[in-house]
Amino acid sequence: MPPAVEFDRGSGAPPSAAPSAGAGPNWSALVRDAAVRIGMFVLVLAIWQWPGGWFIGDKWISSPVLVFQRLVNMARDGSLARNTNATLQETVIGLIIGILVGLVGGIVIARAPTVIAKALDPYLLAGYSLPRVALAPFFILWFGIGLASKVVLVVSVVGFVVLFNVRQGMESVDTDMLDAMRSMRAGRWEVIRYVVIPSLVPWILSAVKIAVGIGFVAAVVGELVGSTKGLGWYISESLNSFDMTGGVTSLVIMAVLALILYAIVGEIERRVCRWQASAAAARTVPM
Repeated sequence: MPPAVEFDRGSGAPPSAAPSAGAGPNWSALVRDAAVRIGMFVLVLAIWQWPGGWFIGDKWISSPVLVFQRLVNMARDGSLARNTNATLQETVIGLIIGILVGLVGGIVIARAPTVIAKALDPYLLAGYSLPRVALAPFFILWFGIGLASKVVLVVSVVGFVVLFNVRQGMESVDTDMLDAMRSMRAGRWEVIRYVVIPSLVPWILSAVKIAVGIGFVAAVVGELVGSTKGLGWYISESLNSFDMTGGVTSLVIMAVLALILYAIVGEIERRVCRWQASAAAARTVPM
């Protein structure tokens, strides 16, 4: 016979069924993941430094040692902070404006009559499909070689991504939830607060995660076409003088900045959408 299970008289549930509120993180899993990531990073650096240097040559792909030395030199002469701040400023300002424009535009189009929304679709798709490399010279001629042209270029990409996601999110709101709220005589703002906004948040955050990468790329493309500072400008100047270490160093800085931006958005998503994880866990059936 199976062993008897002692139930808690207050709750009627076995002690093992109650979640442990004070359970700490799984340190063994964290240490294992950290060890794997560090090992992978060291392996990539080793392949880059030695086999890459032997078979390809430092003059074509540089090396981690040369890149580190260039980073130190750039930090000393101030070019690291100057160019990094320029690209970050263009990206962040463009992201903020683009998210706001896309959010408002997506809500307006989703609430518009179907005939108007369908009439706007070809223009939206055409505008989104235009190569930003082709648009960059126009924006530089219109807005100058400074910050404004790069911000507009970022907005032209981010705005469309957020608009499409918000529009899809508005059209995907659960109609049963809306009917249930109306049957309980909920007001307009209560419906928006408890149904529409929770439905839109995951769509918005997904759009932002995509927009971070393409917005960063758009800012760099604008700097490559025409600028006086920034990481894209530094790549152009370095490669024009066949300074491979300078170009690779800029790529490394871009990769680090992109990872930081993704980490920030991921943390925001984890905190804002915590209720989704809780709901998914509540629906999970133990086997």
